[in-house]
Amino acid sequence: MARLAGADAQTARGAAWFTGGPGTVRRIMSWRRAPARTLPDDAAIASVVGRNVRLARDLNPAMQATLLAHTTELLQTKRWEAAADGALTDEAMITIAANAAIPILSFDTWPYRQVKAIIVRPTAAYGNVLRSGPVAGTYTDTPMGTIGEATPDRGPIAISWDAALHDSRYPALGSNVVIHEFAHKIDMADGYADGVPPLRGVALDEWRTLLDDEYHRSEPQPSDEVLRPYAWASPAEYFAVATEVFFCRPAELEAAKPRLYAALCNLYQQDPAHDRVPPLP
Repeated sequence: MARLAGADAQTARGAAWFTGGPGTVRRIMSWRRAPARTLPDDAAIASVVGRNVRLARDLNPAMQATLLAHTTELLQTKRWEAAADGALTDEAMITIAANAAIPILSFDTWPYRQVKAIIVRPTAAYGNVLRSGPVAGTYTDTPMGTIGEATPDRGPIAISWDAALHDSRYPALGSNVVIHEFAHKIDMADGYADGVPPLRGVALDEWRTLLDDEYHRSEPQPSDEVLRPYAWASPAEYFAVATEVFFCRPAELEAAKPRLYAALCNLYQQDPAHDRVPPLP
């Protein structure tokens, strides 16, 4: 759950684990079912992707075709709903679906089988959620704005449209709330939000060793600066933040943390620091 400090509140993205009362959960997760709608055609999808999804411009033609196909499938097979205080637009659905497609370009949409619904909010949702305070052993329930949530099992993903659009257009900043939340769902595929993705055998052992070396060590390293500080909030957030940076700033991640970069290459079967098309001068 990556937090951006504000004047009177914190903004967060991440797995939805709430200890507040029922009113808090209703405030944060309230939505309304969208009426039946006609899905946008291929031309409309390609137009929005070209305009809003900066990462798509660096893909080779085959990967671009896969991205558009996955985007269409996610639009067709997931339930898209508006938050209680918002409206659902084709632009928002296409932009979110296209960003969600990026981590699975080497696969079909099976990794997102537990994503049944995507809730689109106009902006962050605020609530008083009891959580750890700024000092060890303390707690706080000061207002917190949440720009993304991924709930366990077959629960929905919630995305704030304003944050999603900004991240999608400016990936060099290193944040992408859509990729972050869908990474949580990949992490949760085995039933646990523990920062251990669905790997097997040697790859699983290597990831656990990497997590021990990178996350569970006691002393910070200069290479840690490539990841936002919130990566160390939990192993689940470490995985989600690392996934964001892997796709948004791959060259920087490879230079700072080559083992982490190589492990994510193995997981996602992509090498974004090297397999993208160089931008035109």
